[in-house]
Amino acid sequence: FLELKEVFGNKNIDIDTKLKILSSYFLLVEQYPELKEQALALNEILIKNNPNEAGAHVFYGEFLYQDKKLNEAQAQYKKAIALDGKNFAVWQQLLKVEFDLQAYDSVVLHSDQAIELFPNQPVFYYFNGIALLQLKKYKDAISKLQSGVKMVVDNSLFEADFYANIGDAFHKLKSMKDSDKAFNKAISLDPKNANTLNNYSYYLSLRGDSLDKAESLSRKSNELEPNN
Repeated sequence: FLELKEVFGNKNIDIDTKLKILSSYFLLVEQYPELKEQALALNEILIKNNPNEAGAHVFYGEFLYQDKKLNEAQAQYKKAIALDGKNFAVWQQLLKVEFDLQAYDSVVLHSDQAIELFPNQPVFYYFNGIALLQLKKYKDAISKLQSGVKMVVDNSLFEADFYANIGDAFHKLKSMKDSDKAFNKAISLDPKNANTLNNYSYYLSLRGDSLDKAESLSRKSNELEPNN
């Protein structure tokens, strides 16, 4: 480790070599958690000597995320994006961290920016729509989710998740016909999603509507997840 610290402090050794060394720590830390401090220390040296290298900030963010230091990880991903905003995976990881932090305003802001860069990637519309749902901006959430679901290709489970959340938003707006339509679409795409079955059943029961259907959906959700 002392020799590795010298390597990472040596500016004559290229950063790609250092990043390859750091990448080996991802698996090592899973097997030997005590090596986590080594990985973080090497990352700190790398950042100090290469403050304008996006890759260094990305790796540091990954290790901080592994260590559940979410605020610090968020800061590193933001620095990486400021230096190089073309990395799809880094945008996705930033949004994941911000969602874990329940920083929904930041999720909306950064997913909007990501959509401008990657307008055909449904995952950013999904993050945006879910964050808007959490912020109780239901009409905006529906608009964003409806735009994103059109871009889902060959992924019926992801498509179903879009429709289930659209159904949630319409329910909040008391637009029951649209809510039912979205939930039925979600269930047709993913008939074994216990959460969707349970939520739709609950909404129907609250309304006192289609109670036989609600009971059937609820029973099926319990069969799928008997210990939930």
